Amino acid sequence: MKLRIEHQHLGNRICEMVFFFLYTLVRVLPLSLSRKTAGPFLHVFIRFAIPRNRVIRNLSAVFGRSYSRATKDGLARGIQEHFFRNLFDCLLQLADDQHAMNIVHIEGKQHLESALRKGKGVIAFGAHIGNFVLLGTCLGLDGHQFHTLFRIPNDKRIQKLIATFLPNYHQSVVRSRPARSAVTKVLAALKRNEIVHILGDHLKKGRVDARLFGHQVPSPRGPISLALRSEAPVVPMYLVRNYGGDMNLIIEPEIELLRSGSLGEDIATNTRRMVRYLERLIGKYPDQWNWLTVRLNKHRTPDLNVSDSSNPDLLSEDRKKDAAGEEGQTPDFMLGKHQWKKRPV
Repeated sequence: MKLRIEHQHLGNRICEMVFFFLYTLVRVLPLSLSRKTAGPFLHVFIRFAIPRNRVIRNLSAVFGRSYSRATKDGLARGIQEHFFRNLFDCLLQLADDQHAMNIVHIEGKQHLESALRKGKGVIAFGAHIGNFVLLGTCLGLDGHQFHTLFRIPNDKRIQKLIATFLPNYHQSVVRSRPARSAVTKVLAALKRNEIVHILGDHLKKGRVDARLFGHQVPSPRGPISLALRSEAPVVPMYLVRNYGGDMNLIIEPEIELLRSGSLGEDIATNTRRMVRYLERLIGKYPDQWNWLTVRLNKHRTPDLNVSDSSNPDLLSEDRKKDAAGEEGQTPDFMLGKHQWKKRPV
């Protein structure tokens, strides 16, 4: 236990030093020069933050032999590259308060406005896909009161760092621990008709057994429990990078929750529906999810196309395209060939 705490402390200090080094670069150097200078350091940091072998283990559990090792390795490199660009955009937001709005196109704003008109707040249901940090920044700059439920390390220096720079991201953070305090703050924000962003893909611990790509995963009850308790509409939203190099903030229509009158049943049923939704979303953007918020059984190789036969949406044309093998159909990003369009400096 003591060794683990020491490792966490060392990791926090390294993250702190890396942050201030990169922050200084983007503040004092032109964009092109700061990218060239910071790039190598940031890539090394990401190789530790997003370990390629762990990503490949989960990819193997999902895709099995339908993808070769080279394809899965290329996809893992693409995931690291997306993480690099997302992290760099977060740094640029510190140097330019309008950076997020300059690179993001918002789609489906009417779905959010419709949900807010109900006056019960909105639970923005998301995942560790794309740039989930700048999602709140965009909506905050758009005039909304936005809160993200987030686990903050129990480290005073990291907490002070977050408090100092959080205003640059135009949102507030609700600490997920202790849970009772988090629930109280989330319900208060919803009562004020504000937006609370909950990342629903923490599938390592939870009380509801759900299935993701044919694998049993423990899913937390919290997001659905909060939605049922508050009657706040659940609106999926995510910020993903497009092939032009900019980003799309996609706001989908509200997901109507099923209510049978039995709270326990309703929580379990709707939680499993949300995990199926996440499966479709990940299948559409497999190179933009970090693949580290779940532990899949690496010994299983489920058939990708029949992971949930009760859900026909999983077999849409986009889904089949994402599952294409290497026989002349493998998307370029899976082989690490995707080229980003350079934005003007």
